[in-house]
Amino acid sequence: TPERLEQIMAGVEPPEPAAVSVERPNIVAIMNESWADFEDYGNLTLSASVTNYIRSLDNAVYGHAYTSVFGAGTSASEFEFLTGSSMGHLGGGVYPYVLYDLDGTESLVSYFSSLGYATHAVHPAESTNWRRDRVYEQLGFDEFADQRAFANADTLRGLTTDRATYDYVLDLLEADEGPQFVFDVTLQNHGGYDVGGLSDELAVSVPLGDGSRSSELDEYASVIRQADRDLAYLVDRLNALDRPVVLCFFGDHQPGFSDWLFEATHDGAAADDLGLEAVQERYTVPYLIWANDAARAQGAHGSRQGVAHERTSLNYLGSRLVEAAGLPTTSYQRFLLAMREAVPAINLNGFLTADGIWHGFGNEEAAGVLDALQAYATVQYDNLFNKDSAWAVK
Repeated sequence: TPERLEQIMAGVEPPEPAAVSVERPNIVAIMNESWADFEDYGNLTLSASVTNYIRSLDNAVYGHAYTSVFGAGTSASEFEFLTGSSMGHLGGGVYPYVLYDLDGTESLVSYFSSLGYATHAVHPAESTNWRRDRVYEQLGFDEFADQRAFANADTLRGLTTDRATYDYVLDLLEADEGPQFVFDVTLQNHGGYDVGGLSDELAVSVPLGDGSRSSELDEYASVIRQADRDLAYLVDRLNALDRPVVLCFFGDHQPGFSDWLFEATHDGAAADDLGLEAVQERYTVPYLIWANDAARAQGAHGSRQGVAHERTSLNYLGSRLVEAAGLPTTSYQRFLLAMREAVPAINLNGFLTADGIWHGFGNEEAAGVLDALQAYATVQYDNLFNKDSAWAVK
């Protein structure tokens, strides 16, 4: 019952709803393909920084989020971000976009639609990949721009560039004076990383600890540096607008070579042999939430000089975005924000408690949060499958 939920969450007080901005800010969420941060990974030494811009960006909340997939499975990361659900409650081998009917599920899309936002999805690939053509309709997106919208766009390694999708997003903002929520799933950094053809100006070399080199790691680092430059382009363009915009930028998963890279940079040790903390290193991606000058002037989060290393997971990131934007939160979003206080991160592998320790599911040492996790599992189930239940949070 809802009363039992209140008992379970006792001591984890939900935050007060955020103040409503004078003008609803536009919200742009970029899920950047395979965007990860290897600059501080093991014993790697890059010939040039591939995250110069993001590390220098102020007026932003910056940190690392844990995903439930690596190397592939982008749709699982989309699902966690958009719905606030965790793959940790669903199990391995489950891909909700393929298996579930998400019609009527509370999500960021339904939330922004309820506030009068126009909602757009952007992904420059086949619309049928991961059944996005059906799922985006179920979630309630007004429009979905797939590869047909980018037939003449610039490419890098044969893939539509990040900048081409950002120009499309900017055109959407220019064409409509009303508030918009735009979800852009990029493609530029997709594997495999053996295409070649990168110019010397783009090339980054990444010598491994023993002095050896990997052509796929070099190519990956090179396109990630270009992604950093394209992010700088987007932020500059958004900051020049005289209308409020809040940007959320995050990776969907690490590249597929993360397994051997971990061993190569950790003295030959496999992550699985070093424990859950090491395993989770392969499931972390950077994220930022940034507000342009117009948004900060009317209530979005204030400036934070330098980098604030917040740890979270993709299922919480959408609610964190709403909170940072100064928008009112729903009871479901407040529930997720409260859960994050007790369990700062959760993914398919386990969960992180407030003391900074990772636990596998069923670990009795984390008994203090097991009731909260069960409450989360129940609320998530009802949001996805039992929408008329008294537990369903609306």
